[in-house]
Amino acid sequence: MITMFRETFLELVGNSAKYQTEFKKLLGELIKHPSVAFREPEGISNCADNLVEILEKFGYQAKLYPTVPDGAPVVYGERNVGALKTILFYHHYDVQPEDPLDLWESSPWKLEERNGRLYGRGTADDKGEILFSLFGMQLLEDQFGKLPINVKFVIEGEEEAGSDHLQVFTDKHSDLLKADGCIWEGAVLTPEDEEKFNFATPVELVCGLKGDAYFDIKTIGPPKFPRTDVHSGEAAATPNAAWYLVWALSTLKDQNENILIEGINELVQDPSTEDLEVLKTIGTSWEELFKKDLNLEKILLDRSGIELHTELSLKPSLTITGLKSGFQEEGSKTIVPAEASAKLDFRLVPNLTMEKVDELLKQHFQKHGFDDLEVKLIVGYNPSKTSVNHPFIRLLKEISDDINISHPTNIVPIAYGSGPAYLFTPYTPICFVGNAIGGCNGHAPNENIPIKSINSSIAYNAIIAKQLAKEK
Repeated sequence: MITMFRETFLELVGNSAKYQTEFKKLLGELIKHPSVAFREPEGISNCADNLVEILEKFGYQAKLYPTVPDGAPVVYGERNVGALKTILFYHHYDVQPEDPLDLWESSPWKLEERNGRLYGRGTADDKGEILFSLFGMQLLEDQFGKLPINVKFVIEGEEEAGSDHLQVFTDKHSDLLKADGCIWEGAVLTPEDEEKFNFATPVELVCGLKGDAYFDIKTIGPPKFPRTDVHSGEAAATPNAAWYLVWALSTLKDQNENILIEGINELVQDPSTEDLEVLKTIGTSWEELFKKDLNLEKILLDRSGIELHTELSLKPSLTITGLKSGFQEEGSKTIVPAEASAKLDFRLVPNLTMEKVDELLKQHFQKHGFDDLEVKLIVGYNPSKTSVNHPFIRLLKEISDDINISHPTNIVPIAYGSGPAYLFTPYTPICFVGNAIGGCNGHAPNENIPIKSINSSIAYNAIIAKQLAKEK
């Protein structure tokens, strides 16, 4: 049976085909800019200017908002048609570095089409999605003669580097963030094959993002540790910075993954009934995906089902992401290291802010006798969340269930990734929308999007905006 949403979606997919040539042209324009935040200021500047030109071409009032000197500007675009409802699209135009370059089969800064995919840095994250959103609104206008909804675009240039200066924009211009719903980094819908309704994976509606507190931990020099590395024959007389750091790190977490920092667990809210209910419906798809994608025999601690989903979505985590000390080359060098350092990554859930974690971590080291460490919070986000029962989320579920009848729509309370959504949620509900598709290499060499994603994703953005405009 063809239902109302499916019939509209089918028509929109068919009509979106006319944009493919222009889509590829504009994506090629954006890909050519090496917009790596902080590393490529010229690429950042040129890409931001290019986006203003594109937005103006599509009829938007567009403007660059500077953040700080040497920071990436925020690109803002708006079309106010006097509608009762407003949709906001958050995107970013900065990209990951291209390293390692020798693994790319074609230039990361030139769009190339092969094997049914479009290749180039930013195709999947996030320049392609900018165009999905933009052409979706154009399709809506072309099909119905007028946009039925006001449209806003906020496109930042430092997301891949921690969104360090986005808050400069959001604090000064919070009125620009007010909307009835925000699609975060685009609504992406990829069919399994040429059949418009044949989707191999469920649509996921992700209602928030974990926070992130990323730390540098370093030992200090003399008089606690020697001024230089020392002959290891003198180990019995010389404080070893590597051992000191290892002992300090071992106090943070036990082998069952329990975080042992005093005060952390007391701040973590118990999962709500509504969040647990939506997580129960996901089943075992996540664990199977992890094992297949990472070549794992089993999941950490044999977590499965609702336990795994709860840990990933609703509980904090603590990870050592790097360790450095002493001699690391091939062969041997018999020394006592004078220095040691580590990088720690906390993923945060609501009520557990990066500022609070910074305070508690420092207190923990002092309490356990490791007050000779330098602890520095270098980047972070606070957590964000939109209720899984918010009307905007319910609308997205209704649309997605109707289009993708092969799979029920999964609602995820909080993604295990992080981002600056907490700066937006006081003003608008937010949601990541889309179904999983393999092989896009988001942060890796040969990043790409399937060409078969283009028409359905454009149509998906269009129908979401169309139905949001009708909401009472």
